[in-house]
Amino acid sequence: MMLLSSAIAASAQDQGDAHKIGFPDVADATDIPYPVNTITTGMVALLLTLGASGSVRNTLVLQDVPPLTAAALSGVQNWKFTPGRLHGEAAALRMPVYIVFNPYNPAGTATVGGGLRSPRSLADVGVGGSAIPPQVRLASYAMYPGNTVATGTVVLSVNINEWGHSMKIKVVHGVHPLTDAAVEVVKQWGFQPATFGGGRVAGRVCIAFVFQRNLS
Repeated sequence: MMLLSSAIAASAQDQGDAHKIGFPDVADATDIPYPVNTITTGMVALLLTLGASGSVRNTLVLQDVPPLTAAALSGVQNWKFTPGRLHGEAAALRMPVYIVFNPYNPAGTATVGGGLRSPRSLADVGVGGSAIPPQVRLASYAMYPGNTVATGTVVLSVNINEWGHSMKIKVVHGVHPLTDAAVEVVKQWGFQPATFGGGRVAGRVCIAFVFQRNLS
């Protein structure tokens, strides 16, 4: 009985914390051009610190993949964000942005070497505080649809629940027919949930896929 009461109390505390915080979101996004003269693929991970107005105050590179990182940083500068909220008021909070430079592999026919490497955890890079956003722990490339030569950037806002599961995926910027491929693969990714005041809470991350052109 005591264990059950403790579990209920912990759950109630988590739910109470969830109502006190709302993590930032990406409101509008544009294409990130795939760098020319490179066949490099991979995932660039950024941690944005957004002010109470939604403007980007600081950008920390969590995972650097030259020459893709420069393109990611330049592209995100043109995006718009809605600020996070603490206790009902707009507040400066952090938002992870994961940008996957996806290889051209129509219907999985091309060989993709190496897969995607997950970025270092925020704790490993010295990021702390009472509000820690969700983080990607397991990722993979999207399957490029067959019978298309479409390219471009798909940008998704992904809600992560307190157990680390993706619950709602909102398309902020889409490219037919690449959007469906991006949404489907993100459903298979693994996440570490956000924390607030030491307890797990629901949070949000931004995930973008930059689909490479056919280089053959």
